[in-house]
Amino acid sequence: MHILGLPTDIFNVYPASVKFKTYQARWQIGDIYVSGDARKTEDNPQGLGCYLVMTGRGCDDIFRILDSRNYTFGDMFRRCERRYGLDNFHFTRLDIAIDDKNEKPFFTIEQIKKKCKKEEFISNSEGYHFDESKFDDFDTAKTVYIGAGKSGLSYRFYDKDKEVCSKHNKTLDEVGSWKRTEMQLRDDKAHAFAMTFKDRPLELGELAFGLLASNLRFVVPNRNESNKSRW
Repeated sequence: MHILGLPTDIFNVYPASVKFKTYQARWQIGDIYVSGDARKTEDNPQGLGCYLVMTGRGCDDIFRILDSRNYTFGDMFRRCERRYGLDNFHFTRLDIAIDDKNEKPFFTIEQIKKKCKKEEFISNSEGYHFDESKFDDFDTAKTVYIGAGKSGLSYRFYDKDKEVCSKHNKTLDEVGSWKRTEMQLRDDKAHAFAMTFKDRPLELGELAFGLLASNLRFVVPNRNESNKSRW
């Protein structure tokens, strides 16, 4: 809990395991989870290590705590480096969201879906699929996935406004237009981005848009050019 700057006694503690790991207990407060008490093994004879998971709300909570102390996530990551060393901690997953709350969105999820069906995009992540669920009698909530969920980088585009309406029993007029783009990074890509963010903690928007622009591009067909990369 030293890394989070939170006292241990505010956490609820209960037995819990993590798939493919040896942790036996979990400390939880709100949407912040710390797994620990690793089973002693030949590779880890002292049962050391922990596994931190924060949902979106958990990240918001930690941000407020850090901000109240004039710290950033960069300071938190540097604390990890000082305590554990560069080679003894790593990120296994990092989700980055870009929200479009314009009254007229930059694009709709249906437009993204049509682009994918026509193969009018260039990406370092292969494959795509769609998910659609009933929203009301006249409309559906849509999600577009590009790339495999277990790959180093994948994308989700979805109707965040409709998700909020369904969860909190609100109308679209109350919530307003809200389309979300999420980039999911894993392992080496997640850790590399986090270390860049550590050094530029006030530039998350620029880093996120840079990551998106350099790895995914929707294109307009050019009948005079057979090479899609030149569209």
